[in-house]
Amino acid sequence: MSAIGELINKTVMGVIAAAVFILVGVALGPTIVAAAADINATTMADVFLGGVVVTLAGFISFFYYLGIVLGGMAMIWKATKSD
Repeated sequence: MSAIGELINKTVMGVIAAAVFILVGVALGPTIVAAAADINATTMADVFLGGVVVTLAGFISFFYYLGIVLGGMAMIWKATKSD
């Protein structure tokens, strides 16, 4: 009986940790997007590979939210996976 309770406890704590990870990530999202918006092509014109930095700046929000979603899914998968 103790093993079942321990498994349920680990699962609940893992799902709660994943939910907190997702919520904090989404709450910090606008800050990440605003920081990426400050990168402009005029400032980066004289920088080596500045065009690449400007191009990647357009994708930062996509990669950030993709990481949050995939990280949350991995955390929930690990929490619900039986050992």
